[in-house]
Amino acid sequence: MPSLYSRVIIQQAFRSFGILLTPGQKVKTWLIYFYSTLVAFADIIGLGSMIPVLMLAIDHSFLEKSRKLQAIFHYFHFQTEAFFLKILIAFILVFFLIKSIAAIWLYRYIRRTAIQITQHLSSSSFDYAFKHNSYGKVASDGLGFNDTVMFTPYYFVSGVYIPFINLVSETAVVVMLVLVFTVYKPALFFLIVGLLGTAFFLVNRYTRNKITRLGEEGSKHRETALNDLNLGISGFTDIRAHGVEEFFKKRFLKHYSGYVVSGIKSLSYQLVPARINEIVALLGIIFLVIYGYFFSGDNLGNVRVIAALFAIAIFRLIPAANRLLQSMMHLKLNGYTIQKLIPIAKNKNGKTKSIQNFSDKIEIQNLDFSYNTNQEVFQNLNLTILKGDCIGISGPSGSGKTTLAKLLLGFFQANKGEILIDGVQLDESLNVNQLFSYMGQEPFLLNATVLENVALGISADEVDKKKVIDCLQQAAFQVTGIKDILQLKVGESGALLSEGQKQRLVLARELYRNASVILMDEPTSALDAIAEKEVMETLEILKKSGKTLVIIAHRERIFEICTSVYKLENKTLTLQA
Repeated sequence: MPSLYSRVIIQQAFRSFGILLTPGQKVKTWLIYFYSTLVAFADIIGLGSMIPVLMLAIDHSFLEKSRKLQAIFHYFHFQTEAFFLKILIAFILVFFLIKSIAAIWLYRYIRRTAIQITQHLSSSSFDYAFKHNSYGKVASDGLGFNDTVMFTPYYFVSGVYIPFINLVSETAVVVMLVLVFTVYKPALFFLIVGLLGTAFFLVNRYTRNKITRLGEEGSKHRETALNDLNLGISGFTDIRAHGVEEFFKKRFLKHYSGYVVSGIKSLSYQLVPARINEIVALLGIIFLVIYGYFFSGDNLGNVRVIAALFAIAIFRLIPAANRLLQSMMHLKLNGYTIQKLIPIAKNKNGKTKSIQNFSDKIEIQNLDFSYNTNQEVFQNLNLTILKGDCIGISGPSGSGKTTLAKLLLGFFQANKGEILIDGVQLDESLNVNQLFSYMGQEPFLLNATVLENVALGISADEVDKKKVIDCLQQAAFQVTGIKDILQLKVGESGALLSEGQKQRLVLARELYRNASVILMDEPTSALDAIAEKEVMETLEILKKSGKTLVIIAHRERIFEICTSVYKLENKTLTLQA
């Protein structure tokens, strides 16, 4: 019997399927349970059919002793016992072939279902991260986001879902075989249960805490190692320029080594059940030898039957016991993934309302915001942005200009006060992605073509190339010596472009989006005077077209096109004369 802790692990895994799987995936999982039971039943029939064949081969008088075999022999009018044995062997071979084909089909069905579940969970994790205002969490966790989206779904399916299915199928095999032995040879039942039960108890007790601890440690080390390794273009440049490669290598290897040690140790523990079960099989054989030689007397036929049954038990029960123990180890090792995924499944709906435009004004009223109790950014901040306004926001570094932009985008929630869009409060249920175009200080560029970067997230067959070219011209984006600028590769994070070209390419992207409000954070900080003038001319055209502009900047010159300019200082906004 599994321990209380093991039962808790099994129950937790089973309940998680009801939460994490879609209705269709649940149906497929129940079908897998059913098919696995049928295959297990076929295994028992196949193994059971081997007993009379073995007995006929080792006991030439067995046909005379078995009424059932005699009935079959005479019903089909077999002439010789040898021919009868050949037919039985052929029948068993055909049956095992059909059973194996069915088992292979089941493995393929399980594989397809497992892939579908992994993709579903990864998709849900991705949606959750971007639909639940988790910007602060992603910013603090770093690649913990990557771990949750990419690795946790895979480890849940490979380390919880599939082992649980193996647990179900192998348990069915064990239960059926034990029932057969109980009815046919109770003494053999007690022998097998005693040996296998003892082995299961010893392995489970020895590995339980170690496997669980290794799973938790491996998860933490993997996440930290990924964070340390994610250097990016700017990180690579700074590390190389400062000559501190050794420092970062040691920091990465420290956590990577912890991850490797946890993983290799868990693999070594998975080899333990097979070795212990080998000892179990040996003890069983020794027991039968002693019984047959010293205690059986003249009842040699009985010993042969028990030996045949025990050989079948070794053939199927020992591997089943190994897989049961390994499945339990996988469940313990990867159980942490359940706790990571359940909150995502319970909050998968995300934002329920979406705003694409506004007709009157955006208001910030009596807003207080702080990252923590010791870092207050805004206090009783107020601002009104009318439709068609061009608002400038200046202020010293660290005053909260970028934070204000992210509050408008809904990335953070205010501690006090509210943001209203035509009277509708901006909260976690409201999606404003299509209302705002945002151009941040650090240009976000894919390692792709200019066309793909401008038409971000739009499939190639839906892109308006003429509009892309127009937007590039309006943003004054140029690369000399290039014939087909749309197919120009920009490199990782735009590494093949200058800082000014990056900003102008991102500006072209925001022009292509054509959102109602364009929110710019230092749009000309990396531009020379000529490029800055060209960008300002573009912004002037946008202003005249009715777009609402909010420009955050240090340079005073760009504020020349603004209808009003505010200074952010001392946690509040003040209108400049």
